[in-house]
Amino acid sequence: MNPPVDSMPMKSARCPRCGSAFDCTAREQPFDCWCKSMPALPADRLEPDGRCLCPECLVVEIARAQAGG
Repeated sequence: MNPPVDSMPMKSARCPRCGSAFDCTAREQPFDCWCKSMPALPADRLEPDGRCLCPECLVVEIARAQAGG
């Protein structure tokens, strides 16, 4: 039997770019991660099987995508 979602701890992750540890809130109610409130990256910016970026690196990558760089 699986524990209730609201009793599950946040998933700790490590950013593949800078190595910073950050928490993923995808398992928390209402089942949304913090990154869903940010602009989406274009598909050509996503790495297949890539891990999530930390908030700081994601902001940088979004800015680069919007600047066309």
